[in-house]
Amino acid sequence: MKKFFATLIFVVGLCSTVFAAQIEETASIAIMDLGTHEDAVPHEIDILNAGKTSSEYLIQRMFQVGKFNIMDRTLVEEKINAANLNTTGLIDPDTAKKIGDLLGADYLVYGNVNDVTLNETGASTVGVGLDFSTVTVKAHLIVRVMEIKTGQIIGAAKGEGSSKGSFVRVKGGELVTISIGRMKVTQDSVHNALQQAAFATVDKLIKQLY
Repeated sequence: MKKFFATLIFVVGLCSTVFAAQIEETASIAIMDLGTHEDAVPHEIDILNAGKTSSEYLIQRMFQVGKFNIMDRTLVEEKINAANLNTTGLIDPDTAKKIGDLLGADYLVYGNVNDVTLNETGASTVGVGLDFSTVTVKAHLIVRVMEIKTGQIIGAAKGEGSSKGSFVRVKGGELVTISIGRMKVTQDSVHNALQQAAFATVDKLIKQLY
């Protein structure tokens, strides 16, 4: 008798797992542009579309995983712009429901670039006019997954990314850099940190959802 119930539990569990996988395979997911917390990300980075760039990296990683039916970004943007809906950053349940109905999406992925921080170390060459610097950029993303039908948050994760870069700053010369306070860092370094943070976030969400 015990063996029978054990077998029955195993079969039910197996069927449930298969059914859940079928639901996930057919479910459509819309990924919104990430927002930025006030004063958490320097204005210069925000101008360079850190939120939109981060969402692109989320899409890239989720596509690589191969478990998601991701809605076409261009189609999503066109419909949302036509409806004048706010889809950047944290989204309230009512707006999420409207977005889901508008797009026909089952799940919504949204969140924020929580912060971008810099740490610069370097030295100056006296008499030469050169500053040798190494900058470490760190970025954190906070992302949530909402089930449109129920309005429930079924996944939430915070991912961190970092990128190091060295450069020579010539006094009186020009560099293609992003100014953040007294520090300077290349745009590639910032985007590398955002990409790592986005990938780490998706990997954490995968563990929660599957």
